[in-house]
Parts: sequence; structure tokens; C-alpha cells
Amino acid sequence: MPHTERARLARPSRSRQGSASFAGSCPHLSLTPRRMPCSCAQMNEIAARLVAVATREWESFRRTTRRIDDSWHLGANLDEPPFTQRIGDYWDAVGRPTWDGLTPEPWSAAFISWCFTEAGAGDAFWGDETHSVYVDRIRRHDGMSERLTLHDPALIAPRVGDLIWNSRGENDPPASYANALAQLDAGRFFDSHVDVVVAVEGGVCSSIGGNVWFQKVGGSVTRSDWRLDGEGRLADDRKVWIGVIRNEL
Repeated sequence: MPHTERARLARPSRSRQGSASFAGSCPHLSLTPRRMPCSCAQMNEIAARLVAVATREWESFRRTTRRIDDSWHLGANLDEPPFTQRIGDYWDAVGRPTWDGLTPEPWSAAFISWCFTEAGAGDAFWGDETHSVYVDRIRRHDGMSERLTLHDPALIAPRVGDLIWNSRGENDPPASYANALAQLDAGRFFDSHVDVVVAVEGGVCSSIGGNVWFQKVGGSVTRSDWRLDGEGRLADDRKVWIGVIRNEL
């Protein structure tokens, strides 16, 4: 069901020590950020750490990947331990400490919120369990840093460290940036999805997000490749793109 106007929630406090315990249960997981295909020297500090955190989680979930031709490499699914519990760490970042990977709610916004927390964003990013809620905060600078800004994807090329936003669902999802803003202005917090951009190269934007799988049932931390146009803007018709969030943290 779409999310409508709701009470404002206080920022949740972290109560789990998820990274250390998960690293111990997954010996292939390194807590040291790996070298990215982009030049992180060109990025701001928190944005670079956000990319490193998202990449680390993708690697720990055994590199689930959706390729440019829409073929898949399948890694870990949400119902496999310890990944079920790891998703519980994501939920904890948005004030749902009793939820985990088996909770029948989409966890992609919790994943993004957790990644910002792990990257050290602090008060610069106020996460939520619904993407459109925190995106609305970004556009209004409500509890969000002014170094996070929402843009029309038809007018701006995503960069590494940015967020890319697409609509989804069957209940009147917005078909454009303007339509998304109109729905937010009306207090309608619709279903959507956000990924972190981790590479831009050769006409392809690669991004990482949570709760992504090759079918409706299941979910992983997944890296996806998207086509760009000649100006570097999103041009992949597998998704309806409704925003790019420039991240200059």
C-alpha cells in the first residue's frame, strides 16, 4: 500500500553492533573499504565512505548482480542466515529493532539509511523506512544537509556517490520527476526505490541497493548496471527514473 501523511518519527538510535558481528560470521567480508573503479579522491569524504559501505555489503551478500542485458548473477537471498539477521541491522537504523529479513516489508530504504549511518553522515542524513519520505526531507532540507539536493534525472548526470531514484508499484506510481514532486506536495509518500551510484564508466551507471532480486519473492544487496545517454544521464527503460540526489557530503 502507498504511504500517506504520517506522524514524524524521532531519529532512531543505533543499538546493535552489526558490522563487527556480521564480519565475524562472514570470513570473506573485509571492513576495510576496497579500491573503487572511480577516483574517490574526486569525491567528498562521506560520499566516498557511502560507496565503500554499500560495496562492502554487496560483496558480503556474494555479489548479486543485474547486468546491462538484464541477466543475473545470484548471490545470497534474504532468507539465508546470517543475511536474515544482517537485514535486521538495516531495520534497526530506522527504528525497527525487532524486524529482520523475514519481516514481510521492503527493506531497501532501511538499507540506504543504514549505509549513511555507517558512512558517518550523522545529522546530515535523516533516514526512514520509506524512500519517498526521506527524499521529501532532502528536497525541503528538513533535517537534511543542504549538501544533499534533488534533481530532475532528465537534466543531470549521476556521479559516483549520488543516489538514483525510481518509482515502482501498481498504485499510480509517478511517471516523471514533476509528477513525483506533485505527489509529495499532496502528502502522498509513494512506493519507490533508491540505489547508491558506485561507478560510472563507458556509458554505464552501476549502482547498489537493497531488497533487489530477479523475481518478486526474495531480496539481496544487488549491484545493477544501467544505460546512460550521450550526456551521461539515465536512459535505461527498465526503470521509471524520477530523481537524482546529488551527494556532496
